[in-house]
Amino acid sequence: MSNPRSSFHETVVSITNKDDIILSTDKFPFRTTLSLHPLIEYWENKANTDPSCNIARVQELAGLLRNNPALLQPVEDNSLIDDHISTIDILMEDIFPSALWENDLRAAVLPFHFDSFYATPRMEELQLLGGGNYPEKLNLNPKTLLFRLTLQAYTIILEKYYKANFRVDQPLIFTRKDKFTQLERHYKLSTDLKFMDVKVKGELKQLKPQEINFLINRYNNLDLWMQKLPPDNFEFSGFVIYDFTEVTIEETMSSLRNDLLEQHAVTAEESFKTLQQKLRVLFELPGIRFGLASCPGVHEFDTSYSRKIWYGLVLNQDAEFSMKDIKGSIYEPVIKHGYTIIVEDLKLFTSPTKVEQALLDKGIQNLIIAPLQYEGQQIGLFELASPIPGELNALSMIRLKEVLPLFALAMHRGLEELRSSIQNIIKEKYTAIHPVVEWRFTQAAMNFLERQERNASAEVEPIVFRDVFPLYGVSDVRNSAIERNKAIQGDLLEQLVLAKEVILAAKDNLSLPILDELIFKIDKFSQNIVAELASDDEAQVLDFLRLEVESLFDHFLQNNPQTEGAIKRYKDAITNPHRVVYNKRRAYEESLFMINETISTFLDREEEKAQQIFPHYFEKYKTDGLEYNIYIGASLLSNGHFERIYLKNMRLWQLMLTCEIARRIQNLRATLKLPLEIAQLILVHSDPISIRFRLDERKFDVEGASNIRYEIIKKRLDKATVHDETERLTQPGKIAIVYTQQKEAAEYMRYIEFLQSEGYIEKEVEMLEVDDLQGVQGLRAIRITVSFKEQLRHDINSGDELLSIAQSASLN
Repeated sequence: MSNPRSSFHETVVSITNKDDIILSTDKFPFRTTLSLHPLIEYWENKANTDPSCNIARVQELAGLLRNNPALLQPVEDNSLIDDHISTIDILMEDIFPSALWENDLRAAVLPFHFDSFYATPRMEELQLLGGGNYPEKLNLNPKTLLFRLTLQAYTIILEKYYKANFRVDQPLIFTRKDKFTQLERHYKLSTDLKFMDVKVKGELKQLKPQEINFLINRYNNLDLWMQKLPPDNFEFSGFVIYDFTEVTIEETMSSLRNDLLEQHAVTAEESFKTLQQKLRVLFELPGIRFGLASCPGVHEFDTSYSRKIWYGLVLNQDAEFSMKDIKGSIYEPVIKHGYTIIVEDLKLFTSPTKVEQALLDKGIQNLIIAPLQYEGQQIGLFELASPIPGELNALSMIRLKEVLPLFALAMHRGLEELRSSIQNIIKEKYTAIHPVVEWRFTQAAMNFLERQERNASAEVEPIVFRDVFPLYGVSDVRNSAIERNKAIQGDLLEQLVLAKEVILAAKDNLSLPILDELIFKIDKFSQNIVAELASDDEAQVLDFLRLEVESLFDHFLQNNPQTEGAIKRYKDAITNPHRVVYNKRRAYEESLFMINETISTFLDREEEKAQQIFPHYFEKYKTDGLEYNIYIGASLLSNGHFERIYLKNMRLWQLMLTCEIARRIQNLRATLKLPLEIAQLILVHSDPISIRFRLDERKFDVEGASNIRYEIIKKRLDKATVHDETERLTQPGKIAIVYTQQKEAAEYMRYIEFLQSEGYIEKEVEMLEVDDLQGVQGLRAIRITVSFKEQLRHDINSGDELLSIAQSASLN
């Protein structure tokens, strides 16, 4: 048989889930008796084993006991202790040394109980023991406390009688309020069991190692233990020495750490109050106040986003401070440079700022302000304040440095939770947001969150950007509708020809007049399609073929094997997801896709570079070609910085970009299955407009009656013609620049002259009037021809130099 002790050596259990414990009894199940007999044995053993022991002293003690035989018996009444206290004092002098008597927190108690019969004066003063209500003092529910005491008793039995070293590694922590500060203090209990013994009543039940292992693995089910080892078979006697060590700092730090790991640790008001109380315990100062404020950086100080976690002393949700107020105050070096500030007495300031006066008005004279940093970045402020000058000082920083990283971590997580909430609102209420204007949507989501906290029926606010300058461009596939119709016509005609071949093959052996009627109908459909493709022709032809021709294929194959070849050619031609002949349409769609992808990829890449020059809003739409909107202006940016030079630069960049798109599509045409062409247009609008985000369509649109005209022009320009001519304004290989004001023409003529010198544009420039459109009159246009020469003055490989050239030209 294996050695039980080696099988269970140092088995340690921590009780974490109090709800899973199983213990049906509601009182301690073992019999316990108070006895001084182990103490007497201690002295007798000392006389025999300790050479330095005073034998005469031991004999004196023996004499005392002979004179008090009641002390040798189990103590049923604690009054016996009181009656012989002088003798007890002598017996206890090794356990309670006189040198430590006044300061030690030590007591002798009945095993597994908390009522002491002998204790140091300081123990009596703190009243950690006595008075009952131990679950509350230990912050445990009664069931859990009873479970832990019972389990501890069984560990002692296992160790003594079964050589299984099994213990519970979870100390008991008593909590009491300081009688002066009323702050909680925490004391860790250590037990000395050398004066306690456990005895078996009757015959000891033998357990195999496997049975002991089975019990240990089910330590939480003490009902099972009581079945295997009934408590009535054991009795604990003697007494236990309780030693208490103050662990207020350690416990408070651990509790703070756990609290700060919780969700909403620094965002919920109740959590904030709990943190403040624990800081008071940590610093042993009942009057201090705690403040916390998110403040990612000086440039973000005035935004609602940074103020969401604002539980500062004066920097709170109701604060009306701006960066101007912070300047020159005690907060400026913390926010600006990340310094920690200690103010001994705020009243000594001769010229307090608005912020310092607000602190004084709240009764604050002494405070520490420290930055909260996460991964090298400042994300907030930590404040600790007192109404008493000098109560918080440089020594307080020793303890404060231990907690600052915990608060920084909690602040970071709080901000991440906030960002997540904001993103959820943006995705739910808005749509995918362009990075340039994301700050404004974030601000709106923040405001929505705050209104929701006050009003469950809160609505999101409108997003409007005023006084922005629009740029509009389109690269449209020339005659795309005509080319699409040609592709459909070609595919339908090819399918009709294949169907006719099947019918003709069938006629060789099947003399059916109905087949002649089918050929007649096929010819009629073909003639109509060649003449003009009506909107419902495709549907009619396909219905005819499927219902009246394809449905006969099986019959033809059975009765006329010569039709097999024609039927196979027909079926091979329609083996695609559409189940129709799709050759010309596929060529059209693939060519259109290649054009769109070429334009889109190039535009995205160049637009990303343009964002680095000056941030702007950009959106594009793929149609039969590609169109895009650009908005640029101060209101789009959180810092509101904008100069007209950036608008000029953007216009020149747009014109260069349009030329480069034309060149790329010209080179692409040689590889297309259907050599489609594009025509391009730029709309110039010098007056600023306002745009609003429309929640119903989740996109921006112009706002205001005066700005609607711009949107109308955009929608109707694709059909524009040159005045007094039938010619379309937009032409392949050319760019039409539409404008309304002469100053716009003058500006663009400067750009055209420059681009002619660079080799982008041919020398010919057309100045045109545009025919009136519905609701739009007075439009003019400049039409230029793109140069398709291989070499430019600045050879632009992949367009990488567009921005640098545009920026240089717009500055001159």
